[in-house]
Amino acid sequence: MDVKEKVKELVRQAVETYMSEQGNSQEKPTITVLLNYFSSNPELILKAVTEIKQSFQVQLVASKEWEELLKGEQDVLSLDQADYRQLEKLWNFTDLLILPVASFQLVSKLALMVDDDRTSYTAIQFQLLGKPIVIAHNEVELGVYQQILAPHSVQEKLQSYLRTTQKDQVKWVPLKQLLRTAKEQHQQYKDKQPLIMAKHIEHAARENVKTITVPKESKITPVAKDMAREMKIEIQKET
Repeated sequence: MDVKEKVKELVRQAVETYMSEQGNSQEKPTITVLLNYFSSNPELILKAVTEIKQSFQVQLVASKEWEELLKGEQDVLSLDQADYRQLEKLWNFTDLLILPVASFQLVSKLALMVDDDRTSYTAIQFQLLGKPIVIAHNEVELGVYQQILAPHSVQEKLQSYLRTTQKDQVKWVPLKQLLRTAKEQHQQYKDKQPLIMAKHIEHAARENVKTITVPKESKITPVAKDMAREMKIEIQKET
């Protein structure tokens, strides 16, 4: 192979490598990873975040304490300083919310839909848009002595709150299963087929909404289609 052909081959390989990297980047779904609560083993949490970033495009959101541990990471959104518009982008433009560490406070707030802090508010907004939430339960799982010594009423209250959030499609898993569960939940979210009914069109009309954007796989009932046509409401499917 002469020099000219060798250069051509090297250029071709470089282009293929670049296009492959770009393709892999574009294929990765965009998700939010939120770090706010105390962890007894922050190194394990950071390791889990690194693994998640290999499968997803991640928007990291962190409290001041976690920001200090994430030094060197790019594009970390400060949970304490973010304004409403920055937080709104999270639930509107990312597909999934992951919390690698949680607290008893979060469990109760999600169960009761209390949105009086930025973490619970963000999580509830994801829920209202039907987007998956996956949380590691390591910090809220009762240890052996807690199960033996804690009052039964306290244990039952915790389990009741957890069951409530699970009914609301929040997945509580061990940290080591976080990535696998996130992948499964994201795939289910993409395969989901919401049903658009007449009552949704009526509600849009009351709010004077002229265009409704729905997930690509959504199904629209014939009555809803007719009602939308009559009320001049356009139903768009996401591309």
